[in-house]
Amino acid sequence: MSSDRGVTCSACGATTPLPDDLLVPTFACAFCHGTLSTAAHAGEAAVSADALVGHIERLAADPKAAMANLDESVRSAPRFEGGSREHREGTCVHCRAPVAVPLDLAVRELTCGACGRAQFVREHISDEERFRLDMARQVAGNEAYERLLAEGLACPKCGGHNPVPDDGSVQLICKFCRAAILLSDHVDESAIARHRLKHGVYAVRDELMRQQQGRQRTIGIAVAVIVVVVLGALIAANLLAGGS
Repeated sequence: MSSDRGVTCSACGATTPLPDDLLVPTFACAFCHGTLSTAAHAGEAAVSADALVGHIERLAADPKAAMANLDESVRSAPRFEGGSREHREGTCVHCRAPVAVPLDLAVRELTCGACGRAQFVREHISDEERFRLDMARQVAGNEAYERLLAEGLACPKCGGHNPVPDDGSVQLICKFCRAAILLSDHVDESAIARHRLKHGVYAVRDELMRQQQGRQRTIGIAVAVIVVVVLGALIAANLLAGGS
C-alpha cells in the first residue's frame, strides 16, 4: 500500500521532517521555508490522537476535579479520527440513485447527491456488519504495524534499510540519506494513530508516577481518569481499537 510520497514539500519537492508536535497546524520546509499543513502529511487520525492525549494531560493535572466532573471530562474529549475511510456502493432508498455508503462507525447518516435527501447508514448496512468489518480492519492494521516493527523498511529515496521504532512515531528519518519517511505510506494511518495514542497515554501515566511517587492513591485516581476518558471518548465515537 506504499505510495512512497514521504513528507515532500509541495513548493520545492524536498523531503522535510514533520514537527514533533502534531498539534502545530503548519510547519516550515527545512529547505525553502515554505508553509506546509501538518495534518495533510501526518494524517487527521494522528493529529486527533495527540489532541486526545493533550486532553488527558489537562485532566491528569487535576485528577480529583476530573473525577468529580467525569461526564464533562468525557463529553469534552476531542474525537479520535481513527474510523474507516472506506465506502460501499449502495442505492438511495428514495430515488434509487447510486450512493457511497460510509463504513466509519461514527457516521450515522448519508445524503444522496442526486435527490439531496438524508437517510440512515443502517438502511444500507447493519451496525453489526459495520462493526465486524471495522474490527477486521483494525486487526489487519495492527498486524501490518507489528510486521513493520519487526521487519523495518527500505527508504524509498536511497534504498537503505531502516528499523522502525516502537514509540508511536508517524515518521522516521532515514539513517543513510536523512530523508523523512511517512509510516502511513506503508501501514494504514489509523493503526499508527492508535499506537500513537497508546504511547501518549502511557507517557502521561509514567510522568504522573514520577511526579507522585509515594502518593499511590493520587496515582490511582489519575490513572483511572486516563482510562475512563480514553475509553469513554472512543466508545462514544464507536471506535474501540482492536488488539494491539
